[in-house]
Amino acid sequence: MNPKVHWRDLLIGASGIWLIASPTVLGYNLVEAAAYNAVGVGACLVVFCLVSAWRLEDLGNEIFNVVMGFWLALSPFSLGFSEQRIAELNAITVGLIVVALALWDLSSVRSPE
Repeated sequence: MNPKVHWRDLLIGASGIWLIASPTVLGYNLVEAAAYNAVGVGACLVVFCLVSAWRLEDLGNEIFNVVMGFWLALSPFSLGFSEQRIAELNAITVGLIVVALALWDLSSVRSPE
């Protein structure tokens, strides 16, 4: 594993795993837009976390995570599932967590821990 991987990256990967499971766990798997969005974004976060964990250089995974987090937070309104309260809260909450962790990681790139 790459020694530059931070615990924040691993939490973002864990958030991706949660997103994949969340439609079934929270019971909104029949709301297609919300379920497909959660599984798709979750899979992207997990795959990108794994790829970034095994590469030798930092190629901007923080920027990708910020973009994915913002998309996730805005997706209930963009995809029209904001009336599905559980799906909406899940997307916004996890999206903002991903953005916060990625920005924290991005701010520490220049100053090593």
